[in-house]
Amino acid sequence: MMRTNLTYILLASLFVAFSCTSEKPRHAEDTGKYPGVFPDDAGATIPPNIAPLNFRLEEACDELYLSVKGKESELEEGFRGNKTSIAPDEWARFLDENKGDSIAFTVYAKTNKKWLKYKTFSYFVASEPIDEYLVYRLLSPGYQTWNKMGIYQRRLSDFKVEKILDNKLMPHTCMNCHALAANNPDNMMLHLRENNSGTIIIREGRVEKLQTKTPTTFSAVSFPYWHPSAKYIAFSINKVRQIFPASGQERAHAYDMVSDMVIYDVDENEFFTSPLIFSDEAYEAFPCFSPDGQTLYYVTTQAKPMPQEINAAKYSLCAISFDPETGGLGATVDTLISASAIGKSVTMPRMSPDGKHILLTLANRGNFPAYDTDADLYLYHLNDSALVRLDRINSDQVESYHSWSSNGRWIIYSSRRMDGLHMNFYIAYMDETGNPGKPFLLPQEDPDFHDTFLYSFNIPEFSLKRVDVDPYEIENVAKQSIGAQVKFDEHNH
Repeated sequence: MMRTNLTYILLASLFVAFSCTSEKPRHAEDTGKYPGVFPDDAGATIPPNIAPLNFRLEEACDELYLSVKGKESELEEGFRGNKTSIAPDEWARFLDENKGDSIAFTVYAKTNKKWLKYKTFSYFVASEPIDEYLVYRLLSPGYQTWNKMGIYQRRLSDFKVEKILDNKLMPHTCMNCHALAANNPDNMMLHLRENNSGTIIIREGRVEKLQTKTPTTFSAVSFPYWHPSAKYIAFSINKVRQIFPASGQERAHAYDMVSDMVIYDVDENEFFTSPLIFSDEAYEAFPCFSPDGQTLYYVTTQAKPMPQEINAAKYSLCAISFDPETGGLGATVDTLISASAIGKSVTMPRMSPDGKHILLTLANRGNFPAYDTDADLYLYHLNDSALVRLDRINSDQVESYHSWSSNGRWIIYSSRRMDGLHMNFYIAYMDETGNPGKPFLLPQEDPDFHDTFLYSFNIPEFSLKRVDVDPYEIENVAKQSIGAQVKFDEHNH
């Protein structure tokens, strides 16, 4: 009996010694300053279904106590060390109870048995949710390594990550340009290069492989965009090269030697195009259909000797009408943003789901801004042709690939702002008039995640639901099938 009691007392003592406080500190000294935290996203607007915004206190401490107060409830939790690990279920309930209002974070830190209290900072919880999943690629931040990469999906309400395809399944295979039809993974595609090359199409759970190089085209297809009907996919066909400057701050630059555009009829397994978007006189790239499916947007520049005239390659934003019933392209091209008028190059147009705005990147040259620190995000308003620089979400580093949530209230984009090398994802609220909120870094379960993670995040695409396709099925089709050869309709060329 004595031994049992002694064991109980020892275990109880260890629990007290190594656990953190479960009650709000009563006699904390007020520091009168805001806590230095990472990520520093205070003031951002967040979705009501986003994962916990875990953070670390940059000052060393023995314990943290966090109080998050909303209009309807309060979330309180204590943690050992200098970082939080908020329970996802409790966080989800708290956000749901307080959506449409501000939530206030108060941080307490204990050092040498003394509690300190920091000034309160706030977030705003929007009423509109974000799409349930994010589909993205991970790859090395270098410029030529492609044999260690993968395409993954992340549930945005927590931290669950699943593999869609990676180099463990497909060694020495480059995988890129995944795209979903209207944020729905029931219709999606991705390209495979090098080993087992081809284009993978996933339609209603069926996985197929295509070979897209034809006698009429100089290469296999590249950058895709699904028509909202999921009957068509617009592709540019690109011959991309890279240069590595021997001096200066620029690490690398990618450019097109030549490019054209085609549209793929999914049911007919056939390409068609028009001389207006497929010619030797111009380079066309980065297609984008309007939400009603009646307009095709893209960027284009006059053909030039490359890379000799790389600095003169500035792309304009153009549009051409499209008839979804007949697959007919219009007889004229409208120039919406002239590169010569603004002295900048337009790339990666992505239209908002309500059809009112086009989110795009402007850079000093070319249409691949991933390495250009001058690349920034702009919003083009179709009602009055205004082009607005989104100062609130830009930085002095690269802002690149971006996409919209299905309800048009959230955007996600790639940025090198953290260290100038790795791409990371930032999310921002976008109101109906096109005004963005302060962006926040994609939440991670461990606030120290970025200190040791060696890959760049790339090509973020929102998804309404989980991609429900077995990676081994994609692998099997990619390896076992030569792929159906796509035809080219010469009559529509």
